[in-house]
Amino acid sequence: MSGVSPESPLLSDEDLKSVFETVIHNSPDGVITVNSEGIIVFSNPAADRMFGYTSLEGKRVDLLVPESLRDDLKAKMREYRMEGEHELAGRVFETTSLRSDGTEFPVEMSLNPARTSGGLFLTSIIRDISERRRMEDEVHRREEQFRDLFENANDMIQAVDPDGRFVYVNRAWMETLGYTEDDIENLTIFDVIHPDKLDECREIFSRVMSGESIPLVETAFITKDGKKIFVEGNVNVRIRDGEVEYSRAIFRDVTERLKFQRELERLASIVESSGDGIVSYDLEGNIIDWNRGAERIYGYSADEIRGQNVSILMDEEEFERLRGLISEVRSGKLVSNFEARRFRKDGEEIWLSISLSPLKDVNGEIIGVSTIARDITEMKRTQEALRESEEKYRKIVEKFIQNALALISEINR
Repeated sequence: MSGVSPESPLLSDEDLKSVFETVIHNSPDGVITVNSEGIIVFSNPAADRMFGYTSLEGKRVDLLVPESLRDDLKAKMREYRMEGEHELAGRVFETTSLRSDGTEFPVEMSLNPARTSGGLFLTSIIRDISERRRMEDEVHRREEQFRDLFENANDMIQAVDPDGRFVYVNRAWMETLGYTEDDIENLTIFDVIHPDKLDECREIFSRVMSGESIPLVETAFITKDGKKIFVEGNVNVRIRDGEVEYSRAIFRDVTERLKFQRELERLASIVESSGDGIVSYDLEGNIIDWNRGAERIYGYSADEIRGQNVSILMDEEEFERLRGLISEVRSGKLVSNFEARRFRKDGEEIWLSISLSPLKDVNGEIIGVSTIARDITEMKRTQEALRESEEKYRKIVEKFIQNALALISEINR
């Protein structure tokens, strides 16, 4: 059985040279060799394509370097000629190169010096890293965008590790709670949770660190100066290689909103408990709101009257009068205590003292009319009875005077 003995070379020097030449010729990286005078004595096809030349051989290496770097290149070549060494030899580094059309592009290269019988030579393996640099720049740009987004967000953003220590908080988080970066280094998430919510939040934290995402968390934080603020938000986790790396949360300070809601509820309670009928409708007269006082006065429930036109409560003459008053309200005027005749659900005629004011949206635009109505039916009846009584008394007095005068006239005859 024939074979190659362990002592025999696997490739001859000639074969090995052929292999190296093939590898270099087909390498996607550029390979150039420069002599001690800075003349390129060898370039592979990838280098020629990279720099935009038919062939680089015989050209000066400084043609491949931007003008701003040429003096430094010449100094290093002089040093190399004198000492036979190059400070970057054997290292991979990044620099900027120049194409034949004058465009600059980033490269990664290594320098390999060699001393031969023919003199000093420097071989460079060059890789065009334009695409990599573009991708790195894009990643950096996106990171900056997200960082800018997080830092300038109005919401409070935080990341917390499994031990409860802060990995990241944004500017809004620190400004809202009053803590500094130095404070954050010594705090855990449980230090900023209000005592009233601590047990609840420990349970939530445990669930999150088990991999659960919680879409809505309503809790309370405590500021550095001890103030309680209410927040709501969502929490989820980042998992890497099957392990929880940290939790991510976005919270919004809802303290003022809750305060406003409580005030709104208080006012709504006042409106609902008012004995007066409080009604609001749009500029076309379509009823929007209807309190219990209005239910008592008109006999319609809120559910059955809401969406109906206010004209259902009056005759055509009164509706035309109301439309004129609405026009005044649309111009910003207040209409106070005008007396109006209306009809209850059962058809009974009633009298009301009504005040009208503009109903505005959040932008200050007038979108409707708010009315407060007081039932004055009994007062009107009393007034009418008094008027009738006065009229009857006046007639009696007039009749008495007439009779008295007639009697006096008869006596004087």
